[in-house]
Amino acid sequence: MLGHPAFRAKIREWLRVLRKSNCLVLMATQSLSDAANSGILDVIVESTATKIFLPNVYARDDDTAQLYRRMGLNTRQIEILATAIPKRQYYYLSEQGRRLFELALGPVALSFVGATDKESIATIKALEAAYGPAWVNEWLAIRGVESTINIGRAAAAPYTSEKLHESV
Repeated sequence: MLGHPAFRAKIREWLRVLRKSNCLVLMATQSLSDAANSGILDVIVESTATKIFLPNVYARDDDTAQLYRRMGLNTRQIEILATAIPKRQYYYLSEQGRRLFELALGPVALSFVGATDKESIATIKALEAAYGPAWVNEWLAIRGVESTINIGRAAAAPYTSEKLHESV
């Protein structure tokens, strides 16, 4: 997507113009090579004041390490990425500093941000259709997470758990 001519031109514009207006441009990619092959890596590196990197066991490999160097990381920082714990640790880099950190999410937050598989998404959509705003409570119950969150239980649709599972 980064390499598509129309999208590439738009990102280039956003990064150069919107930053001057104190706007935030958020980008994420599964692979640094996507950014490197996009034709706009120079603008990405110059115009992104804050970068967050995920662990990568292959970060020390010559080609991958070279990509990280182009993004502004040094040998020690690349080593940190290579040894960081996946899905737990992240490397923050900005003009204000740099730090390996853990995104210490509790069970409630993990129930939502960790629900990325197709089955979970389908269940969430069915819960939202059946319960409206109270779907949050139902989702946490399905996940076995105790919470003090209580959104609209009294207004929840009168569906039984069995009825919901038939629609999923």
